Amino acid sequence: MRYCGIDVSAKPGNQQLCTLRERRGEDGPELVATFYATGSVAEVARTVLGFGGEAVVAIDAPSGHRLDLLAPGQPLRETLGLPEGRFERHRVCDALLFRRRLPLYPVPSAAQALSTWEAWIGVGFELFGALDSLGVYRPPAEGRVQAPVGSGALAHGRLCETYPDAVFCSLLGHRPRPKRTPWGLQERIAALRLRGIVDEDGGLWHRTLDELDACAAAFAAYALASGEGSWVGDPEEGVIVLPVPELLDRYDPLPPPSRAALA
Repeated sequence: MRYCGIDVSAKPGNQQLCTLRERRGEDGPELVATFYATGSVAEVARTVLGFGGEAVVAIDAPSGHRLDLLAPGQPLRETLGLPEGRFERHRVCDALLFRRRLPLYPVPSAAQALSTWEAWIGVGFELFGALDSLGVYRPPAEGRVQAPVGSGALAHGRLCETYPDAVFCSLLGHRPRPKRTPWGLQERIAALRLRGIVDEDGGLWHRTLDELDACAAAFAAYALASGEGSWVGDPEEGVIVLPVPELLDRYDPLPPPSRAALA
């Protein structure tokens, strides 16, 4: 089985693919990471589809347009207890994560043209389209907007949406420091290594931030296949898969380190 994560870029030739495969190591099962050169949507899709029926894929981008399920007057707003004027232009999955202090960019509806800064969303739509033969993951809702993926999840699709920032937060149990800081980078690498992810070319320390995000997405794909993850959202609009069976109510940063007062 190949567990694939794709970090999406607005630059057409800068899509980042990482795959994980299982093997038995000296200390137990490991997930061996393979990082690929960046490429176009077509190149990444061709590589992933080349794995045949062995591919399970998580993409760091929205899987579809907003359906306005949280627009003013929609009954789901009351069900979720959303305050008036908040989250009206969010997808259900985005609102559920935003309330946990896991903010995402709003996704436009099908009636809206993508603005310049939203170009990466359009690239994400292209990737989902190029990999559509894998089947977009749509779990049975049964009146729910979040649940564990459970066993047999791949029967509902092998292609899902994820969010690397939320992947790292869920694995750590708190918001890490910004990823461009030394401690934030170390926290993210530790979160992956503690889950058995192995990079034989530098132990993840030589990887770019985009590569680490793609690796986090690949781990979400693994959690979908293994039944160890969870999903949030409305399956018709799109759900986000994360690699923990249940999310915390909030993900706050740790307190800042102590500093002595000047004389």
